[in-house]
Amino acid sequence: MSFRVSLALLKAEMGKVWDRPILEITVALMAVLSLASIQPVTTEIYCHSAFSIAFQSVVTMSVSTTVASLMLPWVIMCGVLMALSFARDYESGLMQSLLSVPVSRKLFFVIKFFAVVLPLVLLSWGFTTFFVGLSFYSSPWLALQFSFFVLPISFLSLMFCGGLGVLVALAVKRTIPAVLTSLLANYFIWYPTTIVTKRALIDGVSYAGYLCLTPHKGALVFLDRLLDIVPMVPSEIADALEYTLSAGSFAVLLVFYACILVVPMFVYFCRRFEVCE
Repeated sequence: MSFRVSLALLKAEMGKVWDRPILEITVALMAVLSLASIQPVTTEIYCHSAFSIAFQSVVTMSVSTTVASLMLPWVIMCGVLMALSFARDYESGLMQSLLSVPVSRKLFFVIKFFAVVLPLVLLSWGFTTFFVGLSFYSSPWLALQFSFFVLPISFLSLMFCGGLGVLVALAVKRTIPAVLTSLLANYFIWYPTTIVTKRALIDGVSYAGYLCLTPHKGALVFLDRLLDIVPMVPSEIADALEYTLSAGSFAVLLVFYACILVVPMFVYFCRRFEVCE
């Protein structure tokens, strides 16, 4: 099948998935949570030689905070829309009709998957760039430069969410149960990002040091590594995993999470999944 036909199918699928009011709801959620993440810029006095480093540190911290606030809506919407896309087409019989024409299962899966993931990646990057640039309007190019780190982070995180959504949809095969199950599963996996590791470790919560190994907490820590954000922690908790693992280790971890569900679901859908009950 030609590239032009594949692109037309992707465009049609994106139009179906992001039909009104889905896009409006997603944009509203991201906008509200991004606004809530904006912190007032404090005024401090720096010598001229240290000003650029201090200003860059404030910008990178703003990027990290904005991405953390955007993670919940992109996780929830990805899981819900992925489950909705696969389960609804299966339940309505549309999947059977589409696969009866000369459309390979591989292409069908890839189009449906990326019709959800790619718009969310672009929305996450766009909102981060806009709100960070709004806070630091005097240095728009610096805000844009650091905002580009959001693209790989959001893509890898959404790959995991999408894989989980596909798993739920192909297992449940019913629209409403699949959507609710995917929503709850993605929410509970996201929840560890709300736990402040430093505070939890100081309070004696032993498992807090391992929360960075979860998919979304690991993504936020990896973003901080890319932005060169060094947390100030007491010496007694400085040996925790979140503070000792390198950026490369978190990159490998995120790639692992991105593939752990998507690749098996792709193989299963292409070879083993029975379209007709």
